[in-house]
Amino acid sequence: MAQADSSRDTHTEQTARRPSQFGLADLKQAAQRVITRTGRDRIGLVAAGVAFYALLALFPGITALVALAGLILDPGDIIAPLENGTAALPPAAREILLGQVRDVAGGASASLNLAALAGLALAIYSASRGVANLMAGLNVAYEEEEARGFFALLALTLMLTLFLLITLSLVLAVFAILPAILALAGDRPALAMAAEIARWPLFFLMGALIFSTLYRFGPSRRAARWRWLAPGGLLACAFWIAGTAGFGWYVETLGSYAETFGALAGVIVLLLWLWLSAFAVLFGAVVDAELEHQTRHDSTVGPDRPMGARGAVKADSYAGDA
Repeated sequence: MAQADSSRDTHTEQTARRPSQFGLADLKQAAQRVITRTGRDRIGLVAAGVAFYALLALFPGITALVALAGLILDPGDIIAPLENGTAALPPAAREILLGQVRDVAGGASASLNLAALAGLALAIYSASRGVANLMAGLNVAYEEEEARGFFALLALTLMLTLFLLITLSLVLAVFAILPAILALAGDRPALAMAAEIARWPLFFLMGALIFSTLYRFGPSRRAARWRWLAPGGLLACAFWIAGTAGFGWYVETLGSYAETFGALAGVIVLLLWLWLSAFAVLFGAVVDAELEHQTRHDSTVGPDRPMGARGAVKADSYAGDA
């Protein structure tokens, strides 16, 4: 009887329809492959390339973000939410970001004339180059080869860039109106405390949603179902938040970047933080990829298909057959 139960459990895990159906043994096997692939596929090195292009795209991205957020908020109201949202960053990197935001917000206009639209389009396109390189990194994480045509890839890259900018604009709007909500709470401290606390879970869930969306549309493959993207998105967001806080503490207490790099210290610290962020995103993608690889069940969208017809390397094979 025990042998029959064990066989049934193994069969269930091999055909798991969602990650929550995996047993501890399956999760351990997937975790071992994640660790192996992180080193074998040089995820850290890929993250370094993504971080470099992210740095080049960062300032056009800030310009586009301020322009889009300015449609909802007064440009000057964007600074305070960003100051709160970047509090965990090392001061040197934080000042570079906030300085650029202040410069852009100071010259921003709420009107969308032809010149402003052209500038916004150019900023979005420039920022999309960073997203394009992140998508290339996601192909490595999912062990896919780029098969999308030039125009299809360009359109998807621009759409993902717009998604990121609009989502961040909405997050900024929520953080900007929070003081007004707290003021309306007046003499109800419980309501004020609830509103203050609620923003952090909201921030975490928005981050996980952004990461999961990148995993769904970024790689060159048939998209995975959301249930197979959530674990990596949540883990990547937790990794990113904890890593940002830890890196900020390290730079402030143990680091000697100012003495080593002088005037370039801020840029170096910012680049390292971008590397940490890129690594978190790619690591979460590897986690999702190996969870998909742990089941024979079709993890892709649409009707169930047999292995070999799913259009995704990890969904078209089972790790136990290797």
